[in-house]
Amino acid sequence: MFYLSPVARNLLIANVVIFILTYYLIPSYLTIQFAFFNPILPGSPELLNPNFKIWQPFTYMFMHGDWGHIISNMFALLIFGSGIETFFGSKRFLIYYLVTGIGASFIYSFVNMYDMIQFSPDSEVYSILAKTPMVGASGAVFGILIAYAYLFPNNELIIFPFPIPVKAKYLVAFYGLYELYSGIRGTEIGIAHFAHVGGLLIGFILLRYFGFGRTRY
Repeated sequence: MFYLSPVARNLLIANVVIFILTYYLIPSYLTIQFAFFNPILPGSPELLNPNFKIWQPFTYMFMHGDWGHIISNMFALLIFGSGIETFFGSKRFLIYYLVTGIGASFIYSFVNMYDMIQFSPDSEVYSILAKTPMVGASGAVFGILIAYAYLFPNNELIIFPFPIPVKAKYLVAFYGLYELYSGIRGTEIGIAHFAHVGGLLIGFILLRYFGFGRTRY
């Protein structure tokens, strides 16, 4: 019987409920209030982004752009979340999930600001970078992926539709390199690759240096 641990279950429910609210009921208002807008507008006379709210680094990770976006993130949470929560304990798992998601937003923000510096504040590209918010649990989900690879590196995973088992450490390493490459190349517009990389990086730091990967006694 499939086991879904309590925090993973509640996170999944919260994400689905908030997605329905933001996608079908009052999307424009909720997006402006709760999606993540870069707080700094480098080179602009305003400097501070009027759309940024202090709660957005937390709330953005419970919002999603479309059904494909939420299904992919919740599937990863469903498959890997309970195992990580069982190892960490529910409280530590929740802290880990939230910190990796929040940390991912700051990594994305730094990269986004670097991109904006390359253009004039009057340019169309600058305007798009400044006004396009980020949504999604992907940063936290990539934190879960790195935790799984770190704790269970030799577990073999089957990636549909290819019936070839791949060890978790190799799969996540390849996925991380792909996200970094895609972010640098900018080949997929509308995907915050550096938030994904940020989730991996913050997750690794928590696991390696702050004891999240140590067995509880």
